[in-house]
Amino acid sequence: MKTKQLTKAERDWLNKLQAVLDECPSDRLGAFTIGDPSIYIYDSRFESEINEIINSGNTDFCAATDKLGSDLSVLRMPFAVHSTAG
Repeated sequence: MKTKQLTKAERDWLNKLQAVLDECPSDRLGAFTIGDPSIYIYDSRFESEINEIINSGNTDFCAATDKLGSDLSVLRMPFAVHSTAG
């Protein structure tokens, strides 16, 4: 099956979304997903501590941010956000 091109409304919405994201007033924000329609925002200044916890083999990324209290916000998307690596 071949995908259809974006509609004008979809393209306009994505362009507006990107413009808002480009205006981010901070360099401390980081984000991750666990494969649901949410994007979790955390304080990326905790990155080294998060990696230490992960490397100790005790937990994964989302539990490490929770343990450190570095979670800041959750964005609920109107569509699925898959968690992949590659």
